Order: sequence, then structure tokens, then C-alpha cells
Amino acid sequence: MPGPSAPNLRLEPVSVLSDGGGHEGRLVFSDDDLVAVFARVSAEENAGSLRRTGGWFLEAGFGPCSILMTSRPSVFPTLEEALAWVRERLDTGLPSS
Repeated sequence: MPGPSAPNLRLEPVSVLSDGGGHEGRLVFSDDDLVAVFARVSAEENAGSLRRTGGWFLEAGFGPCSILMTSRPSVFPTLEEALAWVRERLDTGLPSS
């Protein structure tokens, strides 16, 4: 029997109203399930970070990507790194209760 396959991620562009303005965003689906919402932030908006660069901020996460299931990540420098984090969380799955 084959092992589990890598999550099939699908992105949909969306505008995310955050910090008083609209931001470029992405809804991230694993098959038909919404697992994360990322918003693009500028270097100025990420000024609290040591890196002080723009990137993709996790606005909301669901299931294994929920902030209740993992520590909230910092801003991801690229969308590809954000998606790699989502894949890692989905591969890890929900912890046993």
C-alpha cells in the first residue's frame, strides 16, 4: 500500500483588509479545505522583525496550520517559503488527543 501523498495545494488571490488597508493575499486550500490565509506585508509593516523585510504574514490558519496547533510563525520572506511551511504542517497532521 503506498504511503500518504504530498498535500495538493491550490492558491486563490484575495484582498485582505488588514491594518487599515487592503493587502494582496492568498487563500491556501489543501484539496477542498481552506488551511491558511496569507497577506503580503511591506518592510515598514514588518518593522518589528529583526529582518525588516516584506513578506507573507499568516493572517489565519486552520487545522494543522492553526495558531492553536503551532506557534505562530514570523513573516515568511517568500510565498514559496510560506507554502513549504503549510506542507510541513499538513504532513505533520493534527496531534493525537
